Amino acid sequence: ITINGERKVYTFEELTEISQPVDFKAIYKPSNKEPIEKTYTGIELKELLEKLGADLENMNQVTFTAKDGFQKVYRADDVRKEDNVYVAYLVNGKPFNEGIDAKAYEKEQEDGGPYVVIKAEDQVSQNRVKMLVEIVVE
Repeated sequence: ITINGERKVYTFEELTEISQPVDFKAIYKPSNKEPIEKTYTGIELKELLEKLGADLENMNQVTFTAKDGFQKVYRADDVRKEDNVYVAYLVNGKPFNEGIDAKAYEKEQEDGGPYVVIKAEDQVSQNRVKMLVEIVVE
């Protein structure tokens, strides 16, 4: 996690000690299927960043990077919203399947684990960042 230009490496266990995991609901919309509401467990990013000393009022964006190099930028307003952006590690009480699987929509568990960034207000699931390895607050 990089905040104010300072990079620190954390294990996920260390992050769960800083910010307690919570359950939240979000829509999962696989290709060619109806949207499904699921229960996820993860850390709310807003709370985590506050506890790590990020200046949420003056941040412009947050960039998430996946293990395969994929990046997605979220607007600061999305991250500042209560109960909106999470780093999830469980879906319906079970871990995400690791890696990317083109047939994941046919399986009980979603792919992209072990950690997936989810914006809870999204009505589709393509804004997610799977296989999360880095968070940069700018």
